[in-house]
Amino acid sequence: MRILIFLLLSTFFSFSQTKTITGIVSDTLNKPLENANIIANPFTKEAQLKFAIADNKGRYRLELEKEVKYEVTVSYIGYKEEVIIIEPNSTITLHNFILKSTGQQLKEIVIKHEYKPVVIKKDTMTFNVKSFANGNERKMKEILEKLPGVEVDKKGTVTVQGKKVTKMLVEGKSFFGGGSKLAVENIPADALDKIEVIDHFNEVGFMKKVSDSEDLAMNVKLKENKKKFIFGDIEAGAEIANDNGFYLAHAGLFYYSPKTNFSFIGDSNNIGKSTFTFEDLMRFDGGFSSFLSGRKSFTNLYNFASDNTDVLSNKSNFSALNYSIEASNKTTISGYGIFSKGFTSSFSNNSNQYIQNNFITFEKSTNLRETKSTLGIVNTKLDYSPSNTEKWFYNIQLQASNNKGKSNINTVSNNNSSFFESLNNADNQSLKQYIEWHKSINENHTTTFVMNNAIEKNTPFTHWFTNQPFLTGLIPLQNDVEYTLEQTKKVNNTSIDALFKHYWIINNFNHLYSVIGNNYDQSKLNTNEKQLLTNGSVNDFSTNGFGNSIKYTLNDIYLGLEYKFKIGKWTNKPGVYFHQYDLNTKQETSNHISKFLIQPQFNSDYEFSQAESINFSYKLSNSFAEVSQYANQFTLQNYNLVFKGNALLNNEQFHNANLRYSKSNMYRGIMINAIVNFNKKTKTIRNEIELSGINQFTTPILTNNPETSWRAYGMLSKKIYRFTIKFSTSLNWFEYIQKINNLTNTVQRNSQNLGISARTTYKKWPDIEIGYKKGFNQFKSQTNSSFETNEFNADIEIPFRKSFVFKFEYENFKNSSTKQNNYFEIANTSLSYQKKNSPLRIEVFANNLFNNKIKTNNSFSDYLITEQQTYILPRVFMLSLSYKL
Repeated sequence: MRILIFLLLSTFFSFSQTKTITGIVSDTLNKPLENANIIANPFTKEAQLKFAIADNKGRYRLELEKEVKYEVTVSYIGYKEEVIIIEPNSTITLHNFILKSTGQQLKEIVIKHEYKPVVIKKDTMTFNVKSFANGNERKMKEILEKLPGVEVDKKGTVTVQGKKVTKMLVEGKSFFGGGSKLAVENIPADALDKIEVIDHFNEVGFMKKVSDSEDLAMNVKLKENKKKFIFGDIEAGAEIANDNGFYLAHAGLFYYSPKTNFSFIGDSNNIGKSTFTFEDLMRFDGGFSSFLSGRKSFTNLYNFASDNTDVLSNKSNFSALNYSIEASNKTTISGYGIFSKGFTSSFSNNSNQYIQNNFITFEKSTNLRETKSTLGIVNTKLDYSPSNTEKWFYNIQLQASNNKGKSNINTVSNNNSSFFESLNNADNQSLKQYIEWHKSINENHTTTFVMNNAIEKNTPFTHWFTNQPFLTGLIPLQNDVEYTLEQTKKVNNTSIDALFKHYWIINNFNHLYSVIGNNYDQSKLNTNEKQLLTNGSVNDFSTNGFGNSIKYTLNDIYLGLEYKFKIGKWTNKPGVYFHQYDLNTKQETSNHISKFLIQPQFNSDYEFSQAESINFSYKLSNSFAEVSQYANQFTLQNYNLVFKGNALLNNEQFHNANLRYSKSNMYRGIMINAIVNFNKKTKTIRNEIELSGINQFTTPILTNNPETSWRAYGMLSKKIYRFTIKFSTSLNWFEYIQKINNLTNTVQRNSQNLGISARTTYKKWPDIEIGYKKGFNQFKSQTNSSFETNEFNADIEIPFRKSFVFKFEYENFKNSSTKQNNYFEIANTSLSYQKKNSPLRIEVFANNLFNNKIKTNNSFSDYLITEQQTYILPRVFMLSLSYKL
């Protein structure tokens, strides 16, 4: 209570020491100058620079210290600056600025004052880092979190005004494939000069006016004293309490010059910290041109990414090198190499309810699992520009990985207990390459040609051992004293994609785009299961309907036409694509499907102002299943699951519509983002399920039963004095029809989440953020189930005595169902010491401060309700030293 009273009194006192000046910035014709910069520069060194940006009505709001003298400068490109002096204790609360045109063309203007906190020019917003940093920041992430409208989540994902950053650049060059986590958690904060946010980004300059790119790029501009020098930091840490042997070693080294850039990141730890996210990994795993979207990778790389403390142990080793070399004025060679190796051990208790037509089967199980994963990726890209109107790209990627796993499962159901041991080993290799050519023929005509090629090979092997017969009636086991099964799979995939697109700019308000392309896929799948008997003989399951050998080819040739027109602030782009699909599957019998399908699409944008817009998009799509779903022999997938494909599957068809609204008003300190997504499948592939106790048999079928989903997300952020208050909500509705044991059921899976958070935004205050989220989840089918979640979090950062920084992170989670409540809380804290201008930093930190042992989660699917208790890493006390180069 005393702390609360102190904070309230401090806030009241701070209010009394400030004054607010408002007004309008316009030209001599009384036209508002949107995004004009208003900068208040204090005459005393102790005071902070203040700034504001005019909104679409020219309005601005400045919050100044009462007893400080300021020079207020207003600037706008193409207009002469206006300067006024605000004296200490001035009574001025309203002042309008009228700027006069310079009479010069924009390209001739030289901006005299480079030091502006935020500069907005059409699709580019530039933040001057010095205006927002307080000097205590270590990494880029801590800088970004202090920029207005910029958010960084715990996975390293960056959003600006609610829109996700999809491309990360440093000095205009792609940083490790453009992922954000490696950048925000490794680039030193003191190396940053400016942060540029570029909407509708396209790395081919002359393509931006026609490409309709939705990419949002963030470009990091480095300080001049960081160029042509190696900079970065190295860190080492060891456990200082207990005897768990925890350790940490990390290095981030960077070299940037006008023509040569190198970045190295190395990390080794056993405290569950991952250097990059699964999303970053998917970007590395890409190797496809962005002009040919929707291409899938068949390699499962999930084990290599994301922080994972929900384990008994986690050891990871990671190293990566990124480079860019300007070989000539026309040629740049860039790329990256990545090596990752990890080992995890996990243990969980599971309570499962298998929902059948008239009753429920209960299962209790424990699962002890160990995994070893190794990954290597090499990617090289050639960028060649013969002229300002022509661009070539060639990209090649080689990838190899190995995943090994061991799992011990003890399961009890219907008073029967069984033990299962499984061993997994999968080798994966791939070669991916693409070539792009872009040519601006003249001001009205531009062309693009793209070709992709990918070759992938996967060879997973699984070994099962158990003390009891299992899947009775589903697999052809022979009686034995113990049961050993082996499964081998071989998957080979080849894809070739080509696209040619012509852009015709009829005039400034009408564009016509024509497209012709072809996508070709070929997959070969072979599976084999067998039982190894204790007498040395082999029971081959292939004589009982198991074992697949299938060749799958799908060709899609298409022709498309898009018409883009603009009426005032309203831009529309209807389009129609004509697809000829040819699918061939060859196994015991052959099957051929040929279909001509028309797929319309529509996109509409209305821009109320540079800071407010609404977008609507619609698309009709068709898709065919992957090779495994056509394999019409049985396949053993788990200790309680057998799958059989369907050789007669046809295409799925679905409608997708999306509505997005965004608004940012710095005058009122308001930011709004809202998204509504609707998806309806009219032709649906869904598994039919046969349940017998815990045993499952599934096979896919195509139906005309509709599947409908609605997703809505909203976020409102409001700056109130020196705080930012944020409200958020996400709503999901999903309805479909599921067939279980020949009984058709309508299934509804819904969720609603509400959240509120508050954060301090004043540089002289501690950085404090608190938040609360409430969630509701419902499952309705043969039975009804629901649970609620309550989540509270708090993050505190307090610098004190100039050289110390204290951090505390706290989160608690409560999961409530009709039968029981589960509670989980976790806290991490740290204390660091670093003298000003000293390269050495000392830190003591603790993870899982309360030494929690178990984390409980609830989930439900079509026929399964699960409660899982996962054992997590114990308390970690570490001492680390870092040295800044």
